[in-house]
Amino acid sequence: MATFEEKVEKQVEILKQHTFLDPTRDRVFKEIFSKDATLIHFLNAILHLPEERKIVSIERKKPASTLTSGIDVEEVRFDVHAKLNNNEFIDLEMQRASHEDFADRVELYADQLSIESKIHFDSQRTATEKEDHPYLMPSTYSVWICNFPVDFCENYREELGLFRFSSLGNPDALPVYNKKKYIVIDLSKVDAKVLNLNTAETEWLELFTKMASAKDAPKTKDPVIADVYSRLAVNALEKNFITEIAAGMVTEAEISTRIGTARREGREEARLGDAEALLRYGDSVEKVSLVLKLPLEKVQELADKIAAEKV
Repeated sequence: MATFEEKVEKQVEILKQHTFLDPTRDRVFKEIFSKDATLIHFLNAILHLPEERKIVSIERKKPASTLTSGIDVEEVRFDVHAKLNNNEFIDLEMQRASHEDFADRVELYADQLSIESKIHFDSQRTATEKEDHPYLMPSTYSVWICNFPVDFCENYREELGLFRFSSLGNPDALPVYNKKKYIVIDLSKVDAKVLNLNTAETEWLELFTKMASAKDAPKTKDPVIADVYSRLAVNALEKNFITEIAAGMVTEAEISTRIGTARREGREEARLGDAEALLRYGDSVEKVSLVLKLPLEKVQELADKIAAEKV
């Protein structure tokens, strides 16, 4: 069996056959937005702000935040966390795969972003301001780029908010609280019709959906987009960086394999519990094996165990 190092080296050779790295990979994603100008350009494209509210500067904030309870300590780690020049705050996340609690994760990160932002916001206010408006909150954007179909997204871009139930069906309804904004980009819903809109936003969407398999950089007059393609060209990258990406890919694959094995074993364990209950109820070994899709010998072992208990 190949060692971890051998798997990484093999993955490096595979990556070298590509023209560009995959921008949805965690380390690559963070490299893209390591430049302030690039992050500002992306946010102005994706947030759909009016011209007078365009972002002109950002202040990077700490990426990790600690959740503490009486019995546990957990860490929320933002991919990109920044304060905007208009005193709003953003968390920008890249999500490659869905899971059962995805909506909960979005809300958890948005909640923690609100708390972190409130602490920083209050640290900049005077005692009088805090006394007059102790609960005043700053505005936050929780932005998620998802490389999978998101079940609550009907379009490639969805903006979520807090609405009244009585406003359902009203096309002119506005959020009752507009300081906490969620923007979810579903890359699986980006198609040719969307890309043909030819805007700064669609150039970013093309980058995230097509760059990994692209043979050449697209023709663009946008220097920021051109710079990203230039920086992520495989032949321009140091081997250490490519090796780091490869190691992450191998690690991710191994974790997915272990999770898949655990889930399969968990499902089988659950079926064995059902099998024991059916056998005790009086069903035959053959019927239980057929219905629950379990190996006949495993069901027979359970039957023998139950019979031994009766002796």
